[in-house]
Amino acid sequence: MVTKGKMVVHEKVRVYVEAMAKGGPCRDELESKKVAPKGKEKPSGLPVVSDAKESKVVKEKKGNTKEGNAKISRDVTGEISVFDGSVTGMNVELEEGKLIVQKWRFGSWPDGLDSTVRITFEEPEPGVTIVNLTHTDIPEEDRYGNATVVENTERGWRDLIFHRIRAVFGFGI
Repeated sequence: MVTKGKMVVHEKVRVYVEAMAKGGPCRDELESKKVAPKGKEKPSGLPVVSDAKESKVVKEKKGNTKEGNAKISRDVTGEISVFDGSVTGMNVELEEGKLIVQKWRFGSWPDGLDSTVRITFEEPEPGVTIVNLTHTDIPEEDRYGNATVVENTERGWRDLIFHRIRAVFGFGI
């Protein structure tokens, strides 16, 4: 196994990493479900790159690289901006591998209203991770009187985050 199997495993891992960097096995399915805003290009697979202070999503276009739609600081009180700035906020608590607490607000919410996102990670056994999400203090209406804020927020978490995790890893919610 060590002499022959090691090379086979290394090759399979290399192919897997390349596939994930290109958007994973369900990238095409997810891309077809995206609705591009008017006047903007539909984004392609979005690899994540990071430095010591923040994570950034970048879009690759004909060999050029530019900042994309997410900036998330790795520091407590650091700023976050996701979905091209539609959601902004800050980190409140960070415990690596265990806890993320953030203040969030959508640009369409009334001024002065922030919600709280709390994500916990549990590992009941090696190789098994349970992600618990609680999103509280979501306003009943946005600044325009639309009463679908809670429903839209729940759908966003489900469709834009957790279903994509499931598509990439093959299991989840």
